[in-house]
Parts: sequence; C-alpha cells; structure tokens
Amino acid sequence: MTVRIERAAGGVVVRQRNGAREVLLIDDQYGKVSFPKGHLEPGESWEQAALREVQEETGVIARIAGDVGRVEYRIERGGEPVRKQVRLFLMIAEDGSEPVHQAEEVNGAYFLPWDEAKRRHDGQGYANWRFALDKAESLLAWRDGRLEEAWRALGPDAPWDDLVAAWQVAEPVARRLLQACRDELAVTFPELRLPDPGHVSLPREVEDDAVRKAIESTLLKPEASEIDVANLCLEAVNHGLPMVCVSPRHVPLAKRVLAQSGVRVCTVIGFPHGTQTVNAMRQEAIEAVAAGADEIDMVGPIGALAEGDVWTYAQAVRAVVEAASLKSPAVPVKVILETSALTPDAVVKGALVSAAAGADFVKTSTGYHAAGARPADVALMALAVGGMAGVKASGGIRTPGAARHLLRFGADRLGTSSALKLLDEA
Repeated sequence: MTVRIERAAGGVVVRQRNGAREVLLIDDQYGKVSFPKGHLEPGESWEQAALREVQEETGVIARIAGDVGRVEYRIERGGEPVRKQVRLFLMIAEDGSEPVHQAEEVNGAYFLPWDEAKRRHDGQGYANWRFALDKAESLLAWRDGRLEEAWRALGPDAPWDDLVAAWQVAEPVARRLLQACRDELAVTFPELRLPDPGHVSLPREVEDDAVRKAIESTLLKPEASEIDVANLCLEAVNHGLPMVCVSPRHVPLAKRVLAQSGVRVCTVIGFPHGTQTVNAMRQEAIEAVAAGADEIDMVGPIGALAEGDVWTYAQAVRAVVEAASLKSPAVPVKVILETSALTPDAVVKGALVSAAAGADFVKTSTGYHAAGARPADVALMALAVGGMAGVKASGGIRTPGAARHLLRFGADRLGTSSALKLLDEA
C-alpha cells in the first residue's frame, strides 16, 4: 500500500530582549504548548513554509539560523495511513516583531525567557519535541561563538597552532552539539544503538609511519584507463601502500595486478552523488563483493541527510552493509557523508546514523564537491562515532603536514590521489 506523506515545518524562534534570550511559544487548540508550525504549500521549500507559518500563526517575522531537527510518525486520516514529517528550524525574530496570534488553531502566542520557556514546554508540550530547545541552544552556542568561521573553515594545511587554538574553543560546543543530536535521534529514531563519544580525546598522537599505513591510493577519474589503474596498483606495491581505491569496473583488473601482493582493493558505489535507489546500491554492493572488492566506500543519499531524513539514510546504509555481509568475513563498508554539502549538525547525525546502521567507517568526501577533508569535520565525525567506527579523511590531502593534521584530529584512513607526491615530500 502506498503511504501518503504530509509535511509540516515551523520554528524555534528566539530573540534578545533586555540582555536575555527569549523563545516564542504558542498555545495550540489541543491545550498543548508548542512551536509555530504548519503544512507545506505546493511549491514551497521547508524553509519558506517555516517562515510563512511563523508569520501566519504569530505575526512574528523571522529568519532561518539553523536546523533544529525533524520528527516522523504515522497517523491515520480518513482511515488511511499517513506518514507525517515535521521539521523545525532555529529562527531569529526581527527586531520589533511582536507576537499576535492570528491562526484559528492557535490560542495564544508569546515570548518567554529561555529557562521559563523550557520549563513550560517540558511540562505542557509534546514529548517528541522535548529535545528541541536543548538542540536550539547548542546551535546558538555554535553560532554565537562564530565557530563556523573560526574552526570549520580551517583547512588541513593551516598552521598547527591555529588548529589547536581553534579546537580548544570549539570542542566544548562540538560536544554539546553532539549530545543534542544524540538526544534528538534517541527520540526520533529510538531503535538505533548510538555510539558513545565519551572517551574520545583530540588531538591525539600519531606514529612516525602513520601516514603511509593510512593511505588509500585513489583513482576514480571517469577517464582513467586500464593502464592508469594498473600503474596505480604497481605504485602501491612498490611503495608499500596498504590499499588502492578504484571504480567498480576496474576491481577485477586491480585484483589481478595485485594478486599475492597483500595490497587490498577498495571500490565505490552510489558514486559520486548518492542519488541511486536503495535497491540499486544493494545490487552495486553485491556485484562489488562478487568481483573481489576488499572494502566498499558508499556515497550515502546526501539530499536525505541535508533535509534531516535520517530514516532514508539509515535504510541505504543498512542495505549496503547487509549486501557486504554476504561474504564471510563481511566486507567493510565506509559511508561517504560529503561534509562540505552539510551543516555541522548534519555531519554529526550522518556519522551517528551510519555507525549505528553497521558501517565500519565514515568518510568526509568524494572529491567531487566544493571542499575535501577539513580537520573540523574529521573531529566531529570522530567524536560522533566514538570508536564504534573508524574515520576516513578524503579530498585535497596533498602534503605530509595536512595528512598528519587529519590523523591527529581523528582520521584513521586517508584517501588521496596524490599518494606518491605526499610520500616523496614526507
């Protein structure tokens, strides 16, 4: 049976008044305290619907500042099952914008000081949104600390002292964001066994030969020839590299060239955008295992993660993990998040969900998006998986210094198309 989907959006709207932060709440028609939200109209985006609903229900004009989270549940309407999706954004009220409840389903709209709003919502609100104010507070801490500029923008070639100084500021806020994401998923996706980040300490020490041991020498250009792939494999053998990563059609060739060498072969599926169906990804994984791939890097459905659809994301990861388990021992699976396309919040949730769904590693990038591996994203991923999975940094790693920086901030593997250059300079 086809299940109809209904989508709604709204917001946790905040403002500063007399030096204190306040939250916009509504009293709804069911006697509950909640946040302004309502259905998406045809042609609207999530964000447009959220802004419109806030203004229509309360008269407040606001702007989007972050993504608080998304809840899904099943309801019945007219005797038919409906999949309800509700998404809340963090929103900032414009100066002078005062609440006046306007919609028929809203009995009151008002700003309250943060702590008072939290107490009222905890006591009279909906249980499945109980995480929302804690999540909004963690996003505000990230925003107010300007950590996007001060930390996440730093690349792996940034001076080490700058990276360490930025991390000292960012770490407590990153851990707060991580805990808020875990609380969100515990409510919205309770069947997941989420990793525990408590024992992860960064930055960490790395061994002198750690870079060589971590390298996966990569050739995924669509124009790569069989000669190019064979040469890549021979270079890996001659320089003692542990793994090569090639396109699916080149796996049999790489296995032949590398036979008896000890160098393993990784391949990619769902590459490079993660837009294939779940069944297509499953079939790709089955064929990759049959061809002899020793490891699989899958691109998760990036669009699903970008809009908070962790259910669709987990479904894709599970399908590939199950296909990779058809071989004994199971073929390890790495999930490529494409971190430069995601907010820090989505990076954390993608890593949490991937590890909980059975992935062996999470990975930063395909190399086909705006940016590659950044220490901030690697650190967020390492905290999120908490040792339950490894972390692979990939994209734009071209110097020994960058490679070591990424390893010290939590990477276990390094995907690079510049392996020989990196080793020669080292």
